[in-house]
Amino acid sequence: MTTSSQTLDHQHPGCLSVLGLLPPVTLEDVKQAYLSKAMTAHPDRGGDREQFIQLQKAFEEANDFVKFKASKLEWLASKIDAYSQQQEVVTETIERGGDVEMEETDWLRKSFGDDFGHVADKLVSVRLHGPNANNLYAILIGFRTDSLKDLAVLDLSGGSITDEGLQQLKGLKNLRSLDLRGTAVGKLSAEIPQWFEQLEFLGLPKGSLSMFARMGMPRRIKLAIE
Repeated sequence: MTTSSQTLDHQHPGCLSVLGLLPPVTLEDVKQAYLSKAMTAHPDRGGDREQFIQLQKAFEEANDFVKFKASKLEWLASKIDAYSQQQEVVTETIERGGDVEMEETDWLRKSFGDDFGHVADKLVSVRLHGPNANNLYAILIGFRTDSLKDLAVLDLSGGSITDEGLQQLKGLKNLRSLDLRGTAVGKLSAEIPQWFEQLEFLGLPKGSLSMFARMGMPRRIKLAIE
């Protein structure tokens, strides 16, 4: 059910508001609302990049909301594996002196409490510098990329990641900031914008990009080389 004027009350998730929906909704309602708004919101059609990213997030959260309402046990089972892998990354990062950032799912906590809510938390930022970054990198590539699909910031500067290692990160499609300054990444640096279409910041080691490659970097990307 779509709406353009009705206001959602505090118990309804904000993701439905972004899509112009009110409960009860089906997965098909969510899909059609997303497709309708994406027609004009997509940057390739003149839309705002940040707003389109928020629309994509709303689409994913609304799908979660519908699935959770339909069957709590099935939904919970589908989240456990990804959550445990996220938590391992969090633990390893913090134990090695790094920082992480989690994004909470507000609608779930407000409606059902922390028992369910924390399982849907999203790991969005990981920062770990120096040799310890190599240990974390080994953990990252050992997981299915869909378990870390919400990761937006990855800072492994100062480690010893090479071009071969860089290729193993290609599945992290939602990265918006990738810092590999001081690593051993080289000639494949020029291909990074093709792998991460939402990338806005890229840190690279000296000598990894030719002058021609620098000039060919998309305008959306802020480049830092050290």
